[in-house]
Amino acid sequence: MEKIVVGLSGGVDSFVTALLLQQHGFEVIGVNLQLWDSFSPSIQKDELDELCKLVNIKLYKLDGRARFRERVVQPFILGYLSGVTPNPCATCNSFVKWNLLCSLADELGIYHIATGHYARILPFSEHHYVHKGVDPNKDQSYFLWGVQENILSRTITPLGDLTKTEVKEIARAHGFSRVADKRESMSICFLEGNDYRDFLLQQPGTEHCFTSGSIIDIQGQPIGNHEGIANYTIGQKRGIPLKDGRPQYVAKINAVTRQLIVGEKNSLNQTELSVIHPHLIDPNEITANDIEVKVRGLGLNPQGYARITPQPGNRLSVELASPAWAVAPGQPVAFYRKDRLIGGGILADNTQE
Repeated sequence: MEKIVVGLSGGVDSFVTALLLQQHGFEVIGVNLQLWDSFSPSIQKDELDELCKLVNIKLYKLDGRARFRERVVQPFILGYLSGVTPNPCATCNSFVKWNLLCSLADELGIYHIATGHYARILPFSEHHYVHKGVDPNKDQSYFLWGVQENILSRTITPLGDLTKTEVKEIARAHGFSRVADKRESMSICFLEGNDYRDFLLQQPGTEHCFTSGSIIDIQGQPIGNHEGIANYTIGQKRGIPLKDGRPQYVAKINAVTRQLIVGEKNSLNQTELSVIHPHLIDPNEITANDIEVKVRGLGLNPQGYARITPQPGNRLSVELASPAWAVAPGQPVAFYRKDRLIGGGILADNTQE
């Protein structure tokens, strides 16, 4: 019986992934990644031990806390210190979770790994690519733009072909209604349901993020004061004074001067993006004329196709057919050809190196 390493969190998605793989003849080796020291009382770890015993899964506990803090939490903090909007889930998938699963699989002499992501991994033109999951409401491909192809090629994601409703039905059909009905957290894991600003306040050296500063319009004229740059993000209008009776939106955050630069809604439209730290499965694909761009956050994704051009300093210039609104530096920019994720990078502002 072929073995497979499966990341198990205790939630319905990863647990059903394990059940499905068992049905397909794999011997499942479960791995629970310990990434953060929780200060909230939880019985989930004991529940996971019990679940694995019930379905005959050997469970390993893998300590990834140091790597998680270095590669995910610290960049999250530094992002807000520098006025950008980080996305820790994309960073975690690119540099922590999948890498840790592969490392343990290698130690155990096991080739395949699996996760409970709602995305598909399929071969295409002598490469392996992430594809969108069939459930558009749960598709998680956007967060996987940075996963290396050598990891993708050995990964199985059974939930990519299922909807969330179907996954819960599978859990119930196997007698695990409690797992299916468990409330799921949609927040960033290390925030533990708390506001990110409360988390930042607890970190040393973040005081200036909560120091008041000026709000100026795009012409440089002062229109008011703010309560700290950490309280704002690109596209936000809450807490911003009106100008001549018209709403203003945060267009840029200057962490050095602690200024918010604001403008009217249409001033936040962008047709050219600068992307740093790009990752592409096949770099030759960026010359294609059918690339769509996705940027999460408050902003609205652009319609139509984009033209991508390599630039000095390992960055890409992205020219959009229609404008994107309120896209924030620090957010991932994902490139798709239909449902196939060909790569991505991090959105920079015009002055970011």
